[in-house]
Amino acid sequence: MSTQSPEPNNLIAESLFHVKRIFHYPTPGHANSILQPSIRATYMDLAKAKKYALRALLDEGYQPEQFLELHMRHDTQAEEPTIWPYGDGVSVWAKIVDEGIVTVEIETTHNTLGRLLDHDGDGRVKEPLFFLIQTTIDYAKDWSVGSRQTAIEGVFRTRDEAAARALTVLLGNEEGEREIKKSDFASYEENAGQDDWPFDSNIMVHAIGENGLNILVAVVESAPAV
Repeated sequence: MSTQSPEPNNLIAESLFHVKRIFHYPTPGHANSILQPSIRATYMDLAKAKKYALRALLDEGYQPEQFLELHMRHDTQAEEPTIWPYGDGVSVWAKIVDEGIVTVEIETTHNTLGRLLDHDGDGRVKEPLFFLIQTTIDYAKDWSVGSRQTAIEGVFRTRDEAAARALTVLLGNEEGEREIKKSDFASYEENAGQDDWPFDSNIMVHAIGENGLNILVAVVESAPAV
C-alpha cells in the first residue's frame, strides 16, 4: 500500500469561504491583537467550510468545558428548522469568562487569486494567505469599547501585497472606485515603521471618519493548515 501523500489539486473556485474566529468583550482593556479576527481556514466549498467551522475552536486548542455557554449551528433539513439568534454568518457562539463572547463566522469573498492548491481533496486551501482586515469601531453605540464590525477587504499570497493594498484601500484608488483623499478623514495615520506607532505592528492604517467612526486596517496571516 502506498504511503505517499495525495497529489495537490490545482483548482479555480469562483468564491472563497473563510472561517473567522472573533473575540468580543463588553469592557475596555483588551488588546487589539486579541480582538482582531483570526482566519482559521479558507475553503473552496461552502458546505465544507461550515463543517470545519464547528470544530475550529477545538482545533485551536479549546475544550467545550471551557465555555460557560456553547451553541453550534448544525445544518438541518427539517421543514421548520430551529431559529438561530446569533446571526446568519455565525456558525458557533460561545460565552467565556470576563463576560466575553467568541464567535466562529464564515465570510465569503470573490476569488481574485486564480488557481489554489487543495492538497487532499477536502476543499481547504493549503497555501498560506494574507488577509486585509478592516475593523470599524463605532463608539457612539458604546463609548467604552465601541461596537466593532470586521470585514475582509482583500486576500493575497504575500504579506507585501497585502500591506501595499492596505495603504490605498480606504482611498478608493483602484479602477472604478471614487477617489477619497486622506484629508477627507478627521484623522488618517499610516504605519511607516515609526517607533511611536501606537498600534500593533500589523495594523497599517488608522483613520477616523468625519462621522466619528474609527477604522483599523490590518494585515492578518492565515492560521497554518493542519
